[in-house]
Amino acid sequence: MPHKALQQHSIWFNSLSETQRQQLLAHVSGCTLAAEQRLFSRGDSFNGIYVLLEGAIMISGVNRNGQQALLTIVEPGDWFGEIALFDLKPRTHDATASVDSTLLHLSAAALQQLLQQPLWWRSFGQLLTEKVRLVFQALEDISLQSSQVRLARRLLMLSRVHQQADGRWLIPIQQEQLGQLLSLSRQTVNQQLQLLAQQKIARSAYGKIEILDMAALNLRAELLTDNVS
Repeated sequence: MPHKALQQHSIWFNSLSETQRQQLLAHVSGCTLAAEQRLFSRGDSFNGIYVLLEGAIMISGVNRNGQQALLTIVEPGDWFGEIALFDLKPRTHDATASVDSTLLHLSAAALQQLLQQPLWWRSFGQLLTEKVRLVFQALEDISLQSSQVRLARRLLMLSRVHQQADGRWLIPIQQEQLGQLLSLSRQTVNQQLQLLAQQKIARSAYGKIEILDMAALNLRAELLTDNVS
């Protein structure tokens, strides 16, 4: 199989049968984006779905005053853009490369060919419901978990595709971006990162966070607390 990111990181892709995987790969085409280049914008017509192979894609919205809300960061192995496949409505948010990125594109025309086989509706439905589960978990965490637990869980999620060749986990993300993802102020994120640094669990530098003790971070993520901060 030619795409390492799909093999290693795409749970949905790996859940498909071998026949489906081959069908999918036979219909995709490659594309690249430079850092800060827009892939699609809110209101654009549906033109297919994508999977990220390398880089990072920010999914965001902007209000009338130009204020941006970062909703999620697409990581290598993640498929995205499937919402409009089901309702045929325009794109719901903006998708922009935060760094140079490489993707595969499955066009709307190719999707229609695949969807002539009813099994594909179930498969794409599973892709969508995976996202819904993550959204519900994030909403529950905001209501029930402390900022410490929420930060630990997000760092664990981001770390899954950012292990270096030397074994280190180095996550390219800014504190302000983390705050937007977690509905926390940058000041709160900074305070929690300082605590993690004091405990030698993680440390932050300009535009990146290094995980120093993955086992300890897992313990932080599993903590249950009645405090919400």
